[in-house]
Amino acid sequence: MVVNCLNAINNTDMNIKNMTITNADHENYIDQFVIQSKEKADKYINYFLLSFFAGGLVLAFFYDTWLVAIAVGGLSLLAYYSSKLALPKSNVYQYVLSIVLGIFMAQYIYQMHGMFEMHFIAFVASAILIAYQNWKLQIPLTIVVVIHHAVFGYLQFVGFERIYFTKLEYMDLQTFIIHIVLAAVIFFICGLWAYTIKEYNERQIELSFEVGRLQEEEVQKEALSKTNDELRKSNMELDKFVYSVSHDLRAPLSSILGIVELAKTETDGDIIMEQMSLIKGNINKLDSFIKDILDYSRNARLDSEKEEINFKESLEDIINNLKYIGADNRKVDITYKIENETNFISDKSRIDIILNNLISNSIRYQNPETQTPFVNITVNTSDTEAHISVKDNGIGISKENHKRIFDMFYRISKKSVGSGLGLYIVKETIDKLEGRIQVNSEPGRGTEFNIKIPNLREMNVSLIP
Repeated sequence: MVVNCLNAINNTDMNIKNMTITNADHENYIDQFVIQSKEKADKYINYFLLSFFAGGLVLAFFYDTWLVAIAVGGLSLLAYYSSKLALPKSNVYQYVLSIVLGIFMAQYIYQMHGMFEMHFIAFVASAILIAYQNWKLQIPLTIVVVIHHAVFGYLQFVGFERIYFTKLEYMDLQTFIIHIVLAAVIFFICGLWAYTIKEYNERQIELSFEVGRLQEEEVQKEALSKTNDELRKSNMELDKFVYSVSHDLRAPLSSILGIVELAKTETDGDIIMEQMSLIKGNINKLDSFIKDILDYSRNARLDSEKEEINFKESLEDIINNLKYIGADNRKVDITYKIENETNFISDKSRIDIILNNLISNSIRYQNPETQTPFVNITVNTSDTEAHISVKDNGIGISKENHKRIFDMFYRISKKSVGSGLGLYIVKETIDKLEGRIQVNSEPGRGTEFNIKIPNLREMNVSLIP
């Protein structure tokens, strides 16, 4: 009882420790999220870069700019993948990517002989960079665009040939400034979106962890509450156990001492024999009570063992040991029947405890008005479970007492024999075996206990210790 409670408390503490969400867990989760986001973005970037390179080759087909498409596009790809391979754990390759995307814009403008629409490639690149959720990646792209526009615009303005920037003869300063400002605004908006998405995702992670923490606290409270309830129950059972044990052990001992004192003064052989019979009865009570305590202790402390059960051998041994426990050695007809006998695996010692207690109860509580008292045991085994029935024609149990007969030290009346532990031990033992028990009984019409115990042969599991 106390051992079980302490084990429950230790298990609860262990579960709480295992469930605790730490700041390190939080940081690790964010790191994992960042890594996964980066891996997804890298995957998409591969498609975009190959598409940009392929697009340059298509333009070369129409404008005969193969050297630019292959050289500039190929060197851009080489720069990106080289930086990524050289510094895999760094974000440097992302900044190289930002520059490369700007170069692809310049390449397209050159290949299209200054077609204005090709400037939008920079805006497409800016939107692509949002995938990395890093607003700073917009800075290298912005620098490339500003330098490209300034240098190529100036070279075209001063008259260099084959410098394609705009289809106009040149771009004046005012147009250049407006163009750069509008491009910078778009880059700023994309950077803001990247920053906002990152903040939103991190906030969602924090909220998820906060919800998890609150749920964990609730689970811990429930676990502690359950443990406290078990502790209170165990304390109550312990108090009851100590009181009942001290009372039930002392009463027979007191009777024995009293009888011994009387026997010292007696010389009549018949009276002495009667007193010896009383001593024997009290010793039997003590023996039965101690046996029940040992059964309870074993069931609470010992680990369960799986082994094949031979119900015939177990029942023969139990019946032989219980032949003479009836009132006035009155004979009780004990029969058993084993149906559909299959290989059944369980804990033999616990099965014996269940059968022994139920059969001995049926013998003790036989109906004195019945001419032929009996106890019939039926065992029906299958691949999944054993169905055990113990039926008698004893005094029976009233319906209002059905729920209480499995309580510790519960006796139906003061005239009840036994320790009051028998059916409690039966219920606790069946629970250990993960089985079920039902009782059908009426006063004067006997009692039947129906038990179902799982067969561990196919389940491949161990019993709960």
